[in-house]
Amino acid sequence: MKVSVACLSLILSAQAFSATKIAAMDAAFHEGEKVVACGVLKEISRFKRGVYLNLDAPYPQQSLTLVVWENDLVQLKAKHGDFKHHMDRVVCGKGTITEYKGRHQISLYNAYAFKVGEQ
Repeated sequence: MKVSVACLSLILSAQAFSATKIAAMDAAFHEGEKVVACGVLKEISRFKRGVYLNLDAPYPQQSLTLVVWENDLVQLKAKHGDFKHHMDRVVCGKGTITEYKGRHQISLYNAYAFKVGEQ
């Protein structure tokens, strides 16, 4: 009985921490939430502290930006290869949606927060 209760509480707590899956175009409706957001990679833009991956359209019309910080770039490229190979493909990012200068973004802090070919 104790094992059953422990398993049930573990399953329920895992569900509470799981992320909702959304389309990148719906990011504005989920600000502050932890999600898995998917969209088509349309632009890769280098900046001083990392790389922007713009989904569904190039800047400034992107629905969501996935931000890969310089410190995490090597790990993501080691697991997923050069981002250029994923242009015009569906990619997903997992994290909390924030707003920066009127644009929605998710910061990717490790290679497991990025996936290619889902929706």
